[in-house]
Amino acid sequence: MSRQQPQPLADCFPEIERRIRAREAVSLFLDFDGTLTPLVGDPAEARLDAAVQRAIDRLSRKRNLNVTVISGRSLHDLHARIGLPYVIYAGNHGFEIKGPGLRFMQPIAGALRPELQDLCSRLAVSLSSIPGAKVENKVLTASVHYRQADPADVAQIEEVILASVKQNAARFRVSLGHQVFEILPVAGWNKGAAVNWIHDQLGGPTPITIYLGDDSTDEAAFRMLTGSITVKVGPLDPTSARYHSPGPAQVREFLLWLESIAFARAKAATR
Repeated sequence: MSRQQPQPLADCFPEIERRIRAREAVSLFLDFDGTLTPLVGDPAEARLDAAVQRAIDRLSRKRNLNVTVISGRSLHDLHARIGLPYVIYAGNHGFEIKGPGLRFMQPIAGALRPELQDLCSRLAVSLSSIPGAKVENKVLTASVHYRQADPADVAQIEEVILASVKQNAARFRVSLGHQVFEILPVAGWNKGAAVNWIHDQLGGPTPITIYLGDDSTDEAAFRMLTGSITVKVGPLDPTSARYHSPGPAQVREFLLWLESIAFARAKAATR
């Protein structure tokens, strides 16, 4: 999909409702940080709003409506923060997936775990003199956070990361997120590939796919999901998404609205 000016999501509820009602199944994908929760200075402090958690729980229990939370966080971290039994969790940018009847680890990423550990150890030493730079090894991917670093130090942080990854350029690459550098395996895999894998495993009628994300790593899914309901959350940067939502508060309203139309006709059949 070519980059275009996305339409405001809040203006398009009637159109989206028509598209949902025209399909037998819905597949909902939600990023976590910056989409379901506001970005915070310390990622460990991110908390899911109770009403959002309740809406996701109810939606995930509805027949023919699958909910996946897809995030750069590790699978364990993601599950701990949401804790809902019928949700599919896609952690590490989709490199690991777990849900009812589903379990996946991208094999190349799995094989590179020792090298990633070594890379993270070297980076932690190299960045130890820069206050606020934090290396997080998430087993299959890694993050270097700099939200709490002095903005004047960001260029040096980037230089150190790029120099370290360059030594492993055939195996790892760097992606820029929201005040974080993501270190990802070179594996021909991204969030778009994870969406395809999940759909292949679920089978059943072809769903209408709804994907909301705020990060550069979500663009791979936006580009792949032509004809779907794709939503760029946050600043209106260039994007391949069809719609735009200003932030998590508006995502909350969308999910509550989606819950209301999903249960409008008959009481939901639970799994």
